[in-house]
Formats: sequence, structure tokens, C-alpha cells
Amino acid sequence: MAVLPLSVRTLRPALRIHLVFLAVFLFSSFLTWRELHTLKINYEDRQRAALVDMQNGLESQFQESIDGMIYYRRMFNYALAHPLDADHGRRALLEFQQLRSQPAWQLRLNMSRSMPINGVSDSWLTHDSLLQRDAARMDAELRAAMEFSFILQFSDPDTDFHTRFWYTSRAGFFISSRPPHDLSTLAASYATMVSRPWFRAMQATADDAKQLRWSGVYQGAEREGAMLTASTAVFNDGYWYGVLSMDFTRQRIDALLNRMRHSALQGSVVLLDNMQRPIASLDAADSKALSQQAQRLLSAQMARQPQGSLRLEHQFISWSKLRNVDGYLLNQQTLTQGLRQDLGRATLFMLSMWLLFVLLLLLAHQVVIRLVTRLSDLSATLAWRASYDGLTQLLNRSAFFERFEAQAARCRQLNAPLAVIQLDIDHFKAVNDSWGHQAGDAALTRVAAIIAQTLRKNDLAGRVGGEEFCVVLPETTLADAEQVAERIRQRLGAEIIEVSPDGVFGVTLSAGVANSEEQGDYRAQNLQAEADRRLYLAKSRGRNRVVASD
Repeated sequence: MAVLPLSVRTLRPALRIHLVFLAVFLFSSFLTWRELHTLKINYEDRQRAALVDMQNGLESQFQESIDGMIYYRRMFNYALAHPLDADHGRRALLEFQQLRSQPAWQLRLNMSRSMPINGVSDSWLTHDSLLQRDAARMDAELRAAMEFSFILQFSDPDTDFHTRFWYTSRAGFFISSRPPHDLSTLAASYATMVSRPWFRAMQATADDAKQLRWSGVYQGAEREGAMLTASTAVFNDGYWYGVLSMDFTRQRIDALLNRMRHSALQGSVVLLDNMQRPIASLDAADSKALSQQAQRLLSAQMARQPQGSLRLEHQFISWSKLRNVDGYLLNQQTLTQGLRQDLGRATLFMLSMWLLFVLLLLLAHQVVIRLVTRLSDLSATLAWRASYDGLTQLLNRSAFFERFEAQAARCRQLNAPLAVIQLDIDHFKAVNDSWGHQAGDAALTRVAAIIAQTLRKNDLAGRVGGEEFCVVLPETTLADAEQVAERIRQRLGAEIIEVSPDGVFGVTLSAGVANSEEQGDYRAQNLQAEADRRLYLAKSRGRNRVVASD
């Protein structure tokens, strides 16, 4: 039997409220995400721009030194092609002939105006096939070296960005802006220079004469610490004479990075060599190292793109390949470091505003839902009370007959039987008089509960009078309906109603049954009247019985 519970709620209004608030939440989330995405793009663009600014300043400083080396190379090549015939040149050649057999020697014609030429013996060169003294070219090379030594005097290791400038010859000598003062270390210094990759990798080709080579980071031989070397070949008339090189120490590069550092770059700033090994760096106190897997991913990305950015392990990493230096400038920021910037604070503010909006939205949602729920409950209660009897929870008279008519029409259309049972509690007035109205209400409630438990889902039951009930059984024959009425009567007869610890009583009922097949009529009013007539027959025959025929 279809009986609506007391707490019936209309879900459709609440569902609409949920959908409206969900749409507002999603729209606000989308707007916030779009703004945060814009901030993210601006942040990344700003990081890249700051890195490029720092790169430009760094390369400008490197380029100043590189321009000097290119100038020295041109000067040296010109001096090789046009040897200067001067007295000091001839004296240098004579002195070289006297010194060339010594294990280590220095050649300086003017102690105050030139840097010394530092060399090793002829026999020392025999240990390395890359080194040789070409007699036909020694004259021009020594004259060019003497001119170079005069110009190199203007180099200031204390103020220049580079710490040392070299010319290393294959003919067993070198010139340095920081010359050795102890002859005992001279041969070792030359051996170190000619063993460096930037020297041995040079080839006697015209292409090498135009190129500038950068070494990877390595440890200096004279306690300079980590350093980087830029070098270029001295190549003239098809012959490779030697290498001009320039050293940059990590200490000076660190100082330059510190001066050039952009305020937007909060994390670590690292200068990497061509093998992506750190040359110099500015590390923040709260910087975090990447895992090996993340480092490999970053290296692969940098190898593919000369400039870019990447997010790895909650860190934002941007890099740019240097144009004048064979290496990369890299900035690595953690989330905490990024949030300390203006864009980070703007992001936190926007997220805070969005969270506040969401909290207010949830609060408004709860208030509206409670209001709608209460209105729905009230509406459902009023609708239920309009159709149901508040005491017995069964259909009231008007709702019962409305649905009775609908069932009768359906059974008529299906040509199915329709049965009606009219029930009445025996001696109900005596119950009220003897036990009180509360006992009468308890009796009505118990009868209604037994009826509801006995019927099927599609059956109808209603309270149509004070102690009268009516039951409609669709698609049920007269005999089956009589059995249903009998079960109700027997179950009620077995019930004991307790109104107090000392007061119990029982009630019985009488029932009349009618059927559309028997009557040949589907009209609800006629069927109910026939069942009511047979109910009174049951009353007249002694009560507590079911009458289904005359």
C-alpha cells in the first residue's frame, strides 16, 4: 500500500539550489584559476626577463675581456706576418740562442716595460710530439712575442675581470700577465699549460684560428681554485704557433654574479659550463638540491632548448644559454622563495580571497538549503495532511475516494476485478466511554496498522468515518477479498491494547465485501455502498464477522 511517510521532502528545489551554488563555485574557481594562470605566466616571463638581464650584464663583462684577447690575437698575427726589425728583437734572438739549452729560462730585454718570455730547453720538447721548434719560424715568433710582452704589461690582474692572460707556444715558451718568479716552477707551469684540454684540442686549421674555445670548469694549478679558460689559436700562414688563453676564477665570477644579481631572482643562480657543471653560483640559504632523476630531466631539456623554464619537484627553474661564453646561466627557485616576491604575495592574496569567497558561499549555501528544506518540509507536511489522516496515517476520505475512482477506471479499462472492503470497529463508543478517548485513538491506530500490514503495495486503505475504514483491492476476486478481510479480523482479534499497566482491552471489527464482477459495476460509489450494506448485515448477525454475500 502506498503510504507517504511523515518526513516527506521535495528534493527538486534543493537540487536546484545545489546546482546553482555548484555553478557559482565552478565559475569562481575558473576565474581564480585563470587569474592565477596569468600570474604564473607573468611570473615566469619576469623570471626569464630577469635572467636575461643578468645574462646580458654577465656577458658584457666577459665580452670586454674576450675583445681584448681577440685584439691580442690580431696583433700577434700581424706581428708574425710583419716582423719588426729592431735592436731589441735582435738581442732577444741572440739571448734565446744562449738560453735554449737550459732546463728553464726567462728572456726579458726591458725589466720595467715588458713581461718575460718563459721557456724550457730543446730537449724538454722531445717528450711531446705536439711541441716543436721550427727554426724557420722561431725568429718571427720570438719577435712577435717580444712585442706582445710589451703590450701585456698594460694588463692588470688586480682590476681586470680575468685573472691571467697567457700565450702558450708550441715552441717551448709562454708569456703570462702573472709571470712566475721562481725558475724552478717554470717547467712545471709550462707542462701544466700544454697538458690542458683547451691547448691539446687545438688543431692547425684556419677554422680554429677564427674560433673561441671555452674549457669546462677545472681546478687551477696555482691554488686559484675552480676556474674557466677561454682560448683561441694563433694561426698564421698555414702554421699553428700556439694558443692565447684567458683564465677566469670562480671567486671573481661569484663576485660578478653577486653584483649582477636581479632582485626578482630569489633562489640560486648558477653559471654552468658546456658540460652543465657549475662554474660559480649564488646559493640562497633555503635552496634545495634536485634529485638525480630531476637533474637528468633538466639536463636533457637544457640540451634541447637554449632558453626555457621548467617546474621540477616544487621548484621553478629557468635557464638561458650564454652567447659569448660556452655555458648556461640557471636560476632555481623553490615555492617558498617564489612566494616572497610581489607576484607570490599577489597569488597568496588572490587565493585567500577565493577561499574566503568559498567559505561565504558554503555558509550561504547552508543557510539557503536549510530555508528551502524547511519550506519543503512544510509544503510536504501540508500536502500530506491534505491527503492523509493524522491519527491513523491512512488516506482521508476525500483523497481515498479520489484514488478509488482512479483505480476503478484502470480496472474497468483492463477488464480486471475490483474488490471493496468496508470495515467498522465493534462497540467503539463503549471503548471511548469505558477507557477514554486515548484508548479509542489507540484502537483506531492499531486497526489502521493491521490493515496497512495486510495489504499489498497497490491496494488502497482509508479512514472514511469515525471508526469506519474502507479498503480497495485492485485485480482481486470476491473470494480473495473475503480472505483478506478475514485475515484483518483475525489479526485484530488476537491483539491486546494496553492503555495503562492495569488496563488492557481488545476490540473486534465487522466487515462487508463487494466486488465489481459480482455487481457488474465499477462505479466507486456503488461498490462502496454495497460493501457498506453488507457491513451492516455483519453487524446485525452478531458483529465480529465478515459478510461477502447476502
